[in-house]
Amino acid sequence: MKMSSKHPYAVYIDDVDFDEMTDDLWMEIGKIHMKNLVTIIRNCNVKHKDISKWTKKWGPSRYSGMYFLSLHYPEYSAKEIIIMALKDNPKIAPAHCDLVKNRFKTKGPSGTQRVTDMRDKRGDHTGIFPDGELKWHSNEAGNHVFAPSVALLGVQNMEGSSTGFLETATYYENLSESFRSELNDMIVIHRHKPGMLHVKDLKDQEEMMRLNMNPEPESYLPMVIQSPGGIKGLHYSINTVDGIVGMSKEESGKLFEKINKELMQYAWDHWYENDNDWLFFDNSITNHRRLGEVNNRLGLRIQHGYENIQIKNYNPYFQEEHSKIYDDRLAALYKFTKDNFNED
Repeated sequence: MKMSSKHPYAVYIDDVDFDEMTDDLWMEIGKIHMKNLVTIIRNCNVKHKDISKWTKKWGPSRYSGMYFLSLHYPEYSAKEIIIMALKDNPKIAPAHCDLVKNRFKTKGPSGTQRVTDMRDKRGDHTGIFPDGELKWHSNEAGNHVFAPSVALLGVQNMEGSSTGFLETATYYENLSESFRSELNDMIVIHRHKPGMLHVKDLKDQEEMMRLNMNPEPESYLPMVIQSPGGIKGLHYSINTVDGIVGMSKEESGKLFEKINKELMQYAWDHWYENDNDWLFFDNSITNHRRLGEVNNRLGLRIQHGYENIQIKNYNPYFQEEHSKIYDDRLAALYKFTKDNFNED
């Protein structure tokens, strides 16, 4: 196994053989990842059926979408909602039926979600983010219990495209102490903003993206948090930030312009030279994007936590109010997942 680095908080790992992988070595890679924000295992021979097995050794899958959808139908279990939605039962709102159908259409092997422009025989998309470039974003940004990580494995036609990263830790560390202090006290207002994620119209996937990115009409989260590895930075998803508590629209807009301009010096893109690179990237203080060709491109994606490798007693928030919200909602999400899908 060989490691190299071209960017702060990022590591490339080569010569990893999953046919010979052990739990001890995998957990050691996890510890390396916790000291960084992006880890790329190049030319990876992991089997598609084993993706979930390896990611779950670091932490369980983390999706909040079905939890928030179920809040609209407290009299039904998640499985009942899914069955009714797939049958267009009028008890489930049409938009929610479409959402569930889209989630199932985009399912991949081993608990993954397909990222592709490919369609089925009926012309329906078989993956999320089907067309064109993706703008800077982080997943579930307006959700206190956002998924800490995204794992993306390339499968086919990845060359000619890139996954880009915009980590905020280096930016935060290089700021003046006075400006860091101001940011530490800021609470950001997040809202879903159609058109701020996908360059092309998402059409039938827009509601699925809204539920993922910002499940509530608006949410209030601290600007400065820490990653599961204890790295401090900005929880600043460019596609959902829409205001600062205590600032006017004009004032917060000027601040966002300043941050966006200064952040871009830390942006970089991983252009694929192999079809089978496996990318693990932080989703707490890091944005990501997609550039390049997507024709018949296929990746397999999974959101997950780091419960087995993160710092002790991890909580992303430093403010007591938000720390408690996180603990309560995460406990509720764990219970929901266990009760409805028999997953711990």
